[in-house]
Amino acid sequence: FTIKRGLGQGGFGEVYFAVSDGGKEVALKLLLRGRTDIELRGISNCLNLKHPNLVHLYDLLTDERGDHWLVMEYVQGEPLSSVLSRNPKGLPVAQARDWFLQVAQAVGYLHDHAVIHRDIKPANVLLMRDGTPKLTDFGLAKLAQEDQIGPAQLTLTGETLGTPRYMSPEQAACDLQRIGPATDLYALGTLLYECLTGRAPFISASVLETL
Repeated sequence: FTIKRGLGQGGFGEVYFAVSDGGKEVALKLLLRGRTDIELRGISNCLNLKHPNLVHLYDLLTDERGDHWLVMEYVQGEPLSSVLSRNPKGLPVAQARDWFLQVAQAVGYLHDHAVIHRDIKPANVLLMRDGTPKLTDFGLAKLAQEDQIGPAQLTLTGETLGTPRYMSPEQAACDLQRIGPATDLYALGTLLYECLTGRAPFISASVLETL
């Protein structure tokens, strides 16, 4: 692959636009060292899943330095969070319904394959130029029967087990036994609420107060 430009950076890594030797356009995500165990587990749970409303994960590679790179579908568009920032009073109902139902179908597909996403939020929904939403960022995804990540790994910023504004009560309380499909349904509800009103249902001055 030849890296062409940077696309962004998040809590788990840096994302670049790249082109393969054969000319295929992809997104490459360099996983940040020190956080790869969580991310690698999430990626492995979703590597072979395909749905029109999920960003496709193609491969996971390791370079000569031991760094891990996720090869995934390159989506030309913008995150739903950017669209909402331009619509502070919310989206038209018909538009919100259309996007929401497609994201919900993607989440339903994940649940049918026993995968819990655990970080559904507007920033993780990419809107293609034709308007198709695609759910991305599977770094926190877990199998429904998989051992839970311990409470010691819950950070104050919520980066490890979710994002505070969209975290279900069981995530906020780090109630590991209750985290399951309903956790994603709660996050879908907060996403729909924000699409319709322009704001998340619970907003406070601090992370802990939000939780």
